[in-house]
Amino acid sequence: MSSKKRLNKSTSTLVTVLISVLMLVSANSYAIEPLIHIHKADQEGTYGVSLGLSDSFFKQKEFNWSVSYNRLQDVNVTWNGDDIDFSLDTIDLMLSYRYQPKSYSTFIKSLMFEFQAGVGVSLTENKFVWPALNEEKFFSEQGDINGVVAFLVHKKFTNQVSMQLGVKHYPDYSEFGNVSSIFVGFSYRFGQQEGY
Repeated sequence: MSSKKRLNKSTSTLVTVLISVLMLVSANSYAIEPLIHIHKADQEGTYGVSLGLSDSFFKQKEFNWSVSYNRLQDVNVTWNGDDIDFSLDTIDLMLSYRYQPKSYSTFIKSLMFEFQAGVGVSLTENKFVWPALNEEKFFSEQGDINGVVAFLVHKKFTNQVSMQLGVKHYPDYSEFGNVSSIFVGFSYRFGQQEGY
C-alpha cells in the first residue's frame, strides 16, 4: 500500500473517530443545532455553502463542538502564469466558546458571540496537469488537514431559531495559501432549551 493511500486511510479513520466521539458526547447535552451558512470568499467570484451540526459539551452551553461540510466554488490560484479555479470541499471539526452578554436591553440579550477554532480535512484532490511540459502540480490532496478559525454573531429570533453572521479563515489551506470568507446563515435548535 502506498504512503499516500495509508495517509488517506489514517485521516479517514481519525475523522470517523472524532465524529463518533462528538456524537457520544452530545448524548448528554441539551440540544442539537443544525445549521446552514452561505459564504462569500475574499476572492472575486468565489462563493460557497456550509451544512453542519453543533451541540454543547455536557450541558455547558458556553462550550460547543460543531461538524460541518463546506464547499467553496471557484477558488483561484495562479501557477506558471495560468489562473486556475478549483472547488474546495472540507469537513470542519470545530470547538467553540459562546458568550451571551447580560443586559436590560432586549436587543443585546438576543445576541451571542462565538469564537471557533479547529481543523478542516480536505475531501478533494486538486491538481493541475500541464501537458506541454508533462508536469502536474497538487494544490491540495484528499486528507490534507488545515487549521481554521471563525468568529460569529448569533441573533436569536426565538429560543429555537437564530441567524448567524460571521467570518471564517483558513490561515494556510494546503497550497492555496490563506482562504477567508464572510457568511450568513441560520440554525434551529432541537431539544431542551433551558438556559439558552
